[in-house]
Amino acid sequence: MRMKRFFAFIVTLVAFQCGWAAEKARIVFNETEYVMTDSYLGETSEHVFVFKNEGDAPLIVANVVPSCGCVTPAWTKQPVAPGDTGSVHVFYEGKVSGAFHKTIKIYSNSSGKRPVLKISGETKKR
Repeated sequence: MRMKRFFAFIVTLVAFQCGWAAEKARIVFNETEYVMTDSYLGETSEHVFVFKNEGDAPLIVANVVPSCGCVTPAWTKQPVAPGDTGSVHVFYEGKVSGAFHKTIKIYSNSSGKRPVLKISGETKKR
């Protein structure tokens, strides 16, 4: 019995030393897709994606990368504490009329799969 406890203690100690049991941030978005119904040629449409840090370490969003130059992101730059929320504000400039589908990749210290936000819609003439 003592040997099992000793072995469990050693495994736990090694896990902490290697970072296996380290605290991690976890980004969870309320929504990851949004349809822009009010997009007009030559105008800018916008949407705010809200996220929560459901991890147990501060969340840092390092970069937000859109799929094209017609999308401009702004995001929470300061660390987001566990349980708190932040946002990614997306601005879409309708330069060409017609349907559009754009993606926005989120780079952070979050554990798990990297989130990808999506906006779509149709840019109309006024």
